[in-house]
Amino acid sequence: MGRVDDIHAAVRLVYQAALHPGEWHAALDSVVNAIGAHKAVLNGVTGDAVGVVASTGIEPSSALRLHHEFASRMPDWISAIPAGTSLRQSSAISDADFRRSDLYNEVVRPAGGFYGIVTPLVRTPVRQVYLSCGRELGAADFDNEDVDALNLVVPHLINSLEVGKRLVRADANVKSVFDLLDRASVGVILFDAALCPVFVNRRAEALASSGDGLVLSKRTVAATKHAETLLLQKAMAGSVGLHDIKRNGRESAIQQAAPTRCYLSRDPPRLPLVVRIMPFDLHQRSGAYGDAGESNTTRGALFLTEADRAPNVDADVLVETFRLTRREAQLAVLLANGYCLEEAATKLTIGLGTARGYLKQILGKTFTHRQAELVALILRSSLQAFESADGR
Repeated sequence: MGRVDDIHAAVRLVYQAALHPGEWHAALDSVVNAIGAHKAVLNGVTGDAVGVVASTGIEPSSALRLHHEFASRMPDWISAIPAGTSLRQSSAISDADFRRSDLYNEVVRPAGGFYGIVTPLVRTPVRQVYLSCGRELGAADFDNEDVDALNLVVPHLINSLEVGKRLVRADANVKSVFDLLDRASVGVILFDAALCPVFVNRRAEALASSGDGLVLSKRTVAATKHAETLLLQKAMAGSVGLHDIKRNGRESAIQQAAPTRCYLSRDPPRLPLVVRIMPFDLHQRSGAYGDAGESNTTRGALFLTEADRAPNVDADVLVETFRLTRREAQLAVLLANGYCLEEAATKLTIGLGTARGYLKQILGKTFTHRQAELVALILRSSLQAFESADGR
């Protein structure tokens, strides 16, 4: 394989490394092969994080020493190299001066090398990345063709690093979305174009674990009744189709073809689960229900609510919003959860007369006149959309 083929192979592997950081070692191997080097180190500094991204042909301890030299006392001749430019050391410093340098004596000589090429790939106030390629002690210096070959790969290295950085940032953003959805007080299921679940939050998993109404597997979202499964999957497919509206202009046809709300029957006396379906576009490189390393694109979302589940009312909101006392707020929460006044009094271990006194104070502070009106106000104003990290 000639040098041109070596360069093409290096470029291909460099972009693979952007998607799979564990492949940077193979990518560096290909770069080393394309320019006739024996070893290489890719090291970087991002904010307070410092370290070696990847290395090949060199002991890890030597790679770390090189990084330490770059991070603590960067040689002036390297600092002067423009970003994106490859430079032979012999073009910037004589062999005699190089032998007397800290870089040679602390790093290069212990690693058994001498001649090298340095390329600043990224140089910003918050991020610096350098590629250093070298040959063994006693080998000939790099020539202009070697430098030219490396310069053909360098733009792709820079692009790959930028892609990798953006993917890491995107993954972090996706994780934040998933963390938020996982704490939702309603069930949430995200699914892909094949209608396979790619994310299921804690509430939805709890609903599915009962085996009553909702059925989940790695590849399927279904109901316990076949007819309801067909309706659910028809609605999910319609939601996926909404992503193609701009291309085919069939919005009305899609909306008429599939409902956006389904009901999943449960064993009596439980009421059906209410499922709302909507388009949801989110890309992630792996999903909670996908295989490791698999790329998933979320195309729709299911939101599952239980009509017979006690509302999750935040008593602290009642205290702050309506200036209720802690005891009044506790009584208001019980009333919102369906207790009658006598049951709420028993629950709080207070007398019925005391409970009536609390209720009178609550009605006055909330500007309501009847218990039903009070409950409606509480449910509108203080339901928790998200649970705490411990699931409460």
